[in-house]
Amino acid sequence: MSIRLRTLPWLALLLIACLHKPAFATEERCVDTSGELLGAILLAVDDDVVIHVVQGTYHLDVNPLDLIDDPSFGYTITIVGGYNSACTSRSLDPHLTTITGDADIVQLQTYDSLDIDSIRFAHIAGGVWLEAVSYGGSGPDEQVTLRRVIFEDLCTSGSCNGVNNGGYAVGINSDAVSMSHVLAVHNAHSGCALYVDNHDLDDVFLSYSVVGDNAGDGLCITDTQFADDDYRLHAENNIFWDNAGGQDIRTRASGHLTLRNNIYQVLDASPAPIGAPTGTLNQDPDFTAPASNDYHLQVGSPAVNSGTPFVSNPLTQDIDGGPRTVGSAPDRGVYETNIDDTNTLVVTTTADQLVPQITGSLRWAITQANADGGLNYIHFNIPGGCPRIITLAAPLPTITDRVIIDGYTQPGSAENTAAYGFNADICIGIRGDLSDDYAFRIPSSVSASHYLQLSGVAIGGFDNAAVDLQGGAGSWIHGVQFAGTLGSTALGNNAVNIRVSGSSTYYNLIGGEETADRNIIPYAWVTGVLMLATHANGSTVQNNYIGTSANGLAAAPNQVGIQVTGSHHTIRDNLISGNQSYGIELAGTSALDNFIASNRVGVRSITLCLPTCGPSDLPNIADGIRIHGDAHDNSINSNTIAWNGGAGVRIVDGLHNSLLSNTIYENDGLGIDLNAAGVDPVDNDAAPGAANLANRGLNYPALSLAEGGKHRGHVVTAFVSTNGTYLVQLFSDGSCDASGHGEGRKYHSTSVATIDNASPGSNGSVIVDIPVSSTSALGGRQFSMVVRDLAGNSSEFSNCAAYTCDQIFGYGGDGSSADTCP
Repeated sequence: MSIRLRTLPWLALLLIACLHKPAFATEERCVDTSGELLGAILLAVDDDVVIHVVQGTYHLDVNPLDLIDDPSFGYTITIVGGYNSACTSRSLDPHLTTITGDADIVQLQTYDSLDIDSIRFAHIAGGVWLEAVSYGGSGPDEQVTLRRVIFEDLCTSGSCNGVNNGGYAVGINSDAVSMSHVLAVHNAHSGCALYVDNHDLDDVFLSYSVVGDNAGDGLCITDTQFADDDYRLHAENNIFWDNAGGQDIRTRASGHLTLRNNIYQVLDASPAPIGAPTGTLNQDPDFTAPASNDYHLQVGSPAVNSGTPFVSNPLTQDIDGGPRTVGSAPDRGVYETNIDDTNTLVVTTTADQLVPQITGSLRWAITQANADGGLNYIHFNIPGGCPRIITLAAPLPTITDRVIIDGYTQPGSAENTAAYGFNADICIGIRGDLSDDYAFRIPSSVSASHYLQLSGVAIGGFDNAAVDLQGGAGSWIHGVQFAGTLGSTALGNNAVNIRVSGSSTYYNLIGGEETADRNIIPYAWVTGVLMLATHANGSTVQNNYIGTSANGLAAAPNQVGIQVTGSHHTIRDNLISGNQSYGIELAGTSALDNFIASNRVGVRSITLCLPTCGPSDLPNIADGIRIHGDAHDNSINSNTIAWNGGAGVRIVDGLHNSLLSNTIYENDGLGIDLNAAGVDPVDNDAAPGAANLANRGLNYPALSLAEGGKHRGHVVTAFVSTNGTYLVQLFSDGSCDASGHGEGRKYHSTSVATIDNASPGSNGSVIVDIPVSSTSALGGRQFSMVVRDLAGNSSEFSNCAAYTCDQIFGYGGDGSSADTCP
């Protein structure tokens, strides 16, 4: 049978990580007029654009999207407010930078990512639509990120019925949405104040936000016709209050709702949350003056010191730049009060001894924190210049209560501000002698109500794990340097830099969303990060440099970058390069239900083109990602995996290890290699022994034809397997792998194919004909495919098919451009 399939590019799941674009491909603008702001946004047709907005009020009386020919901008748009006139410094307070106007709708819609920080949208005639979805366009990031953003008094015309915006004041569409410190208040439309489209949605992160006093409902994720029914909502420390529509949170299609320490009156969730909400309050949050848009908390507010530290997308400062946590727990909502019910201990000496403990030492401070029943802060004020090295006499006392250890309080310290790299000034070094098991440990006996937050220190010289999280929950390790040198002092290396183990610890975060959260994790002689824990809620490793130098341009190798033998962990947005063996290793039957997305594996942090491009390779010596020991049911989506010394992804055994929308190229081995090393045969994958093979030995397609005009054509393949429905992903590269099989430097589209003609114990077949289009010339490109069944088994890459030009090919009316193909 032969069918021509419609492409479904929206199945390009999650955040496709790529090499950072060359320096000249990012336009940076400092703007201080409405015209300059609009002009800077329009640059995103052709390049990434970073817009620094000077404090003031900007009028958009026309929708930016109406000024371009394409349905979306093509590249990343970053808008950051609060700058001084020279754009050399800024305030975080979004009230200082306002976008207003008479536009029926303001659409910031791109094929790449959209990042907005410290901006107030207010008094706009229509609504606001924010979208980052790669429908075969230039950019693959597919994430909307909002930090410290206000949506206030939208829909002043009484209507929010612009394009894409019927029925809500603010609409958002992307695979992943991260919102922290968002204030959505006094919006006039009777529909939802804040709507997230759940068509092909994976994750929504919402923390420290206020959605209140709106004419309609609060937060809505309600599509049922085209809904993704397994999206995940993570909402922590938010306040939903006095929304006149009667429903503060309204969700449909998915029950994967994690709701922790929110204040709301009405939750309308169908289906109901799989896990019951925790820490919910239905009490007036006691805002200072909400009628006047003042959403600070009064002293007696139930939101004060009642939040959870278990936040999926934490920030260290509140909406106007104050510290995020003051007291025993963070406040709920966008503002943090100065109500402090905690104790602060100050380290004043580098000296260390066991008996008697020295007052003012780090050992003494941890002992005091453990003895106190509440949250304790440990700050540093050690006399002398930077750095100050604490050489331990023995491992530090184990952590048995809540403690926040902040090395950045030492005079002379500064957090990382580099978008690419790590330029933090760390002044506190903690050094073992290679006989000390650990620097910081939470034992498995510690309950989930206790945690460690650690930042601003450098740690080396430990022969078990520098940081060992066996118990507690919600620990956060961020802005830390592991191993290497601090100033002229060699700290020594660690066996393992960070270990998360046991069955009781969860919601730990290694790294975080902001540049200041990035850890540098090199030189471990066992593994950089070891994820042993098996709790159903898992932990997250995000935005770290693992196996590289601080600038991400040279190797500082761990033996293994990240080793995962546990379950339910998320590994995303990391640079994992330069390691001695594997970048990421999934090993053993307990390594299941892990989610690995948007990492860069085997590449440098950035490639400079001035104008000739420098090297972009920083390979892991063996496979980029290796799966073995019957690890199963893991998802590997939208990563860039290149230049590694073995396969891009090697799956030795195990079932249901899914690969979708990854950018894989220039690896020494196969792009994807199942079972024994080398290309597998296309055979009867319905045979009885197939279940014992990696991903059941799923056959790859056999490409036969790739042809068409200069910009549009089609690719034809025959696919042989068992009855069922399959996702077929199409990729291309400038050249074919030496094996004759492809890798996938450029992702094109996902289609659906069905086999229904197989008899029991044997295979059936289907001919798949996929249209392809590109703004760049297709001539000479090598096309290949990867297939995935609905159980999550992915195949190897297919053989290559070189694109040939057909001057009479009439597909879609290529016109005279076909005459010049290639």
